[in-house]
Amino acid sequence: MGCGGDDGGAPRPADVKGVAIDFWGWNPAVHPESVALQKVLENFVAKSGTEVKVNFTAPPAGGQAAFEKLVAAVSGGSPPDASIGQHFYLPDLHRQGALLDVESSLKSSAEWKKAKTGLAPATLEGGFTWKGKVYGIPVYSSHFAMYFQPELLKRAGVTAPPAKGWTWEQFVEAQKKAAKPPEVSGYDEGFSYTRTGILLLNNGHRFMSADGTKFSYNSPEALEAIEFQMSLVKQGLMRAHDGDKGGYSEKLPQGQVVFQFGVAARVRTYRKDNVQFGTCYYPVGPSNKAKSSLTFGEAYGVGVFKTKDVKRQQAAWLASLWTTRPDMGLLIAQEAGAPPSYTYTVDDKAFQSAFRQDAEAWPFYDLIPGFVPMPNFPGFGDVRTMGDKMIPDIWSGKANAKQVLDEYTRLAQQKLDESLK
Repeated sequence: MGCGGDDGGAPRPADVKGVAIDFWGWNPAVHPESVALQKVLENFVAKSGTEVKVNFTAPPAGGQAAFEKLVAAVSGGSPPDASIGQHFYLPDLHRQGALLDVESSLKSSAEWKKAKTGLAPATLEGGFTWKGKVYGIPVYSSHFAMYFQPELLKRAGVTAPPAKGWTWEQFVEAQKKAAKPPEVSGYDEGFSYTRTGILLLNNGHRFMSADGTKFSYNSPEALEAIEFQMSLVKQGLMRAHDGDKGGYSEKLPQGQVVFQFGVAARVRTYRKDNVQFGTCYYPVGPSNKAKSSLTFGEAYGVGVFKTKDVKRQQAAWLASLWTTRPDMGLLIAQEAGAPPSYTYTVDDKAFQSAFRQDAEAWPFYDLIPGFVPMPNFPGFGDVRTMGDKMIPDIWSGKANAKQVLDEYTRLAQQKLDESLK
């Protein structure tokens, strides 16, 4: 029978009774996503019938710090049995030989086969696959939509934007009517890989080639999107660069911006603070020939580590698969505001009952089929940071857009080439 390691067997509850595993989080213990994940694992322990015990450990800090903690544990020969992580950090651990391959380990798992049917193709192929190997089980994502200030639109006689399918022209027209610069901006975002990138994506730009060997931030569609964003600055609809900090700060809570980049987790925060807001998709640019609204961001998934204890590996797979259940996706959405990775979770009756009529939260869940993870090659975290440092030079006028985008793409491609060796 399969052992749930790399031999294609499906882990069986009967084989792991009484086994204890170490499961690491990605964010500090008080972070809503860690709180939600801990509740998912407590649910697994209480209701799975496996009698597996889970020791959950949250790191002091997330992101790069959490990754470095995992690297140190692997180097020291004492990794956890499983850990959740951002999709572009996990392939580094996979490249080091630290993670078990999901497909070979769960080849005969009915739960994994079902889970894959609920994933947008890009989530697995572009988010958790590196050089043909799947290194993580997707759980949820942090992807983006757009917030707007409904009272400002109402005062200007502008109807709220449709959830999807609206254009740059409509976007600009709404700003011109509702904004009152400099006190109230039309659209206010800092130039960065992510916040500028969402405009590129919705203008038809793709950051990676289909075969995963080429990175781009300088396509004609990308340049067109950058020039569009700069045109908002020139028209006074978007704040100009202002010193080292660029001039961006979150102004929606003060009613000082009409449209703003939106993260799902903000829904709970804004409600708690009684902020007026609405949610819509990003407008589509003229080079988006499909006229489809897309989103991108970070995918979070579970990697299971190679250890000498086969039973602990089995138990770790069972705990990881538990996160793919519709009721657990609902729990994460309710506790952390994080969109689940699986369309069957969103289609589930309980999820629909909880969120379908929620006009502010629903667009984030409705966007799941159009979710495109950020690139996942080893070292992408550094590439994104590099973009965050270089792209503002366009905003500040230090260099023209084509120069910055060409140089950034060149340096990022070097990093990708290194990872492909």
